[in-house]
Amino acid sequence: MMDLTESLRRILRSVEPSQEEKEGAQRSHRYLRDILVTGNMESIIREHFLSGSYPRATAIRPLDDVDIIFVVDPGHWKTPSGGALPDPSAVLQTFKRALEWRYPETELRVQRRSIRLQMWHLNVDVVPAVSADGRGSERLLIPDAENDGWIRSAPKIHGALSTEINQRQGGLFKPLVKLLKTWNLGASEDLRLKSFCVETIAARLFASARLRSLQTGLVQFFDFVCYIGGGPCEYPWGDDRGMSLRLGNCVVPDTAECTNVAVSVTRQGRECFLRRAAASREWILQAEQARTWNEAERKIEQAFGSHLRELGW
Repeated sequence: MMDLTESLRRILRSVEPSQEEKEGAQRSHRYLRDILVTGNMESIIREHFLSGSYPRATAIRPLDDVDIIFVVDPGHWKTPSGGALPDPSAVLQTFKRALEWRYPETELRVQRRSIRLQMWHLNVDVVPAVSADGRGSERLLIPDAENDGWIRSAPKIHGALSTEINQRQGGLFKPLVKLLKTWNLGASEDLRLKSFCVETIAARLFASARLRSLQTGLVQFFDFVCYIGGGPCEYPWGDDRGMSLRLGNCVVPDTAECTNVAVSVTRQGRECFLRRAAASREWILQAEQARTWNEAERKIEQAFGSHLRELGW
C-alpha cells in the first residue's frame, strides 16, 4: 500500500494560514478585546475569549473570520415581563452602539447571534453571551435575535475536547480536520455543510475510533459518513456515535451535547455530501494501490476536487 503522507502534508501546507494572516488576526482581536472592555462596557463584561476554528487550531486559509465571546452580566438589562434573561436584540444593540463608538469608520452589521466588524483584512464576529448556570463560562447562552431567544453553546468544551482527541491520536486529529475542511470546499457553497458540522462529525468519530494515519483517517471518515447516511460501507461500524445523516433525520450533536449542528442541512446538501464521501473514499483507496506517485496524486486530486490547484497544491 502506498504511503500518501507526503502528498497529504503538501495539501496541509497549502491551506495553512500564513504567518502574516495569523499575526494580523492576533493584533486585531487583541486590540478589539482591550478597547471594548472600557467605559460603561467594563462593568458589563465579565470575561472574553476567542471561539471557533482559529483558537482550536483547525482553521484553514483564508484566515478571514475570528469569533470573540464576551460573557456579560445579564442584570445590566431589564428583563421582559416574567423572563429571567434580557431581550437578545437589546443585548446585541448595546454591543452595536459600543462598537460604533470605538470603530466609527468600520462597517458593522447586526447578525442573528453577533455583531460583525468588516475590517479590510478580517471579519470579527463579536458574540455576547451569558453563563448558562450563573457560575462559569463553560456552558453559555448565546442570543438568537431571529427567534427572540437564547441558544446553548459551549466553545470552551469544544476546544478542550478537540485538543484532548488530538493528543490521544498522536497529533493527527487536527491536521485531519484541516484536510476534511479542504475537501468540503470541493462542493459549491450552497451545497456544502458548515465546516463546524464536518469537524464535529470527525470529533465524535475519533473520540473513540483509532486514527492510525491521515490517509486511513480520510477513508474512515468517508466510510463512517456513508454508514450514518444509510449507504454501503467498508467497516463494520455498529455504532453511530449518536449521529445520523439519513433522509429526514440529520442529527449531529455538538461535542458538548448542546445543539444539533446539522439542523440546517438541506436535502440537496445531504445528498451531495454523501455522494462525495462515497466517491472520495474510493479515490483514496485507489491512490493507496497506485503504481506511481503521479498516479496516486491524480487520485488524491480527484478525491479532494479540482480546487486543490487553486489553493496552490
